[in-house]
Amino acid sequence: MEAIITYRPNAQKTPGHFDRILTREVLTDICQLVTGQSSFRVVKDRSTYNKGRLVLVEYEGITYYVSLSEENIAGRNSGVQSVPTAINLYYSDSNPNKQLCYYFIPHNGNAFTNYYLFVYRLLMTAGVKFLNISNYYHTLILPYRNVDDLIIDRRENQTSNSSNNSSYVSKTSEKIQIYAKTFGASKYESTLLAVAVSHIADKPIDLFNICEQDLKSLPQSSISTISSLGNITIHDTSLFLDKRAYLDSDKTVLRSASYLYNLFSRLGAKRCALCGCEIPEIIQGAHIWGVSQIARTSGLDDDTKFNHAINGHNGLWLCQNHHKLFDSNIILIDNDGYVRIKDSLVTDDVAFIRNTTFKPSLDVRVMSDEFKGYLAKRNETVDLIHSHRLAV
Repeated sequence: MEAIITYRPNAQKTPGHFDRILTREVLTDICQLVTGQSSFRVVKDRSTYNKGRLVLVEYEGITYYVSLSEENIAGRNSGVQSVPTAINLYYSDSNPNKQLCYYFIPHNGNAFTNYYLFVYRLLMTAGVKFLNISNYYHTLILPYRNVDDLIIDRRENQTSNSSNNSSYVSKTSEKIQIYAKTFGASKYESTLLAVAVSHIADKPIDLFNICEQDLKSLPQSSISTISSLGNITIHDTSLFLDKRAYLDSDKTVLRSASYLYNLFSRLGAKRCALCGCEIPEIIQGAHIWGVSQIARTSGLDDDTKFNHAINGHNGLWLCQNHHKLFDSNIILIDNDGYVRIKDSLVTDDVAFIRNTTFKPSLDVRVMSDEFKGYLAKRNETVDLIHSHRLAV
């Protein structure tokens, strides 16, 4: 039986671009890998330009969506930023007999950096079949088994390259949370993260659109795809929306996805600053200069108060234990970043804190000038004199 291969020859800015890429040899290889045989005919759709770098292969009632790699791979995600578009087109097709694939055309550049390997694992987790990756990379790549594996890999990838800090995945005891950046190339990564996480989630997912500049949300095609997955609730958030919620409250409590996103952007993935715990379900964003303190400060207008409340320098990641100890001023942090314990604690309580607090001072990278300013504001209202430095 003959396969039908359909593609659009024109790129958005380059007429005939895919005619040059899709040589007879490449098309035959795709056909053989997809259908197990090499007989095909080609249909060229000139109605519009090629979106998602897609080739469609129809064979025995199944439609294969084959997304092509770039031929010149340069930036962080330049080689795969068209794949989310292919995913959106795939999900918009109501035909249940379909498969999404990825094919490496001959290319220049390094398609197997740590970041690209992370993306390939996301694609595999999302159900994408790689047709010829073994021709270019000889180590086995596997999909993520669960969200914890994905979070750990994401954290390691972001630690090795801070420029990768765009969208984030985290967990609470009840939900998986995706903080999805919607501006620039990051919107493509956000879409891919959402689809991949959906496939392995063991609890409901909240996706927060972190809206920037003139973008109000992820692209509508991505929203349609994410909505169709069935286990993701999309929340639009922006400084405007968060500010309105803040102004409509008594200003002593802040529930803002923007604040948490700012902490992620400044500090990276959740890790308690005092004990090193990385269990995301129990790590919280702790304000340094508290929201209620900010609200009571005279001489500041509401906009300024809000900006202080969501500033990523006005916070730390702390586990539930250390967050409560810090908010209760049982544990204090002096203006030089050293951890202190209240003098009036009984011996057993001091021993407990010493046994569970492994860092006597904050990391240097945390101690920005802005952070020190917020720390000084907090310490104007606490009793540092009747406390002593933690010795570990």
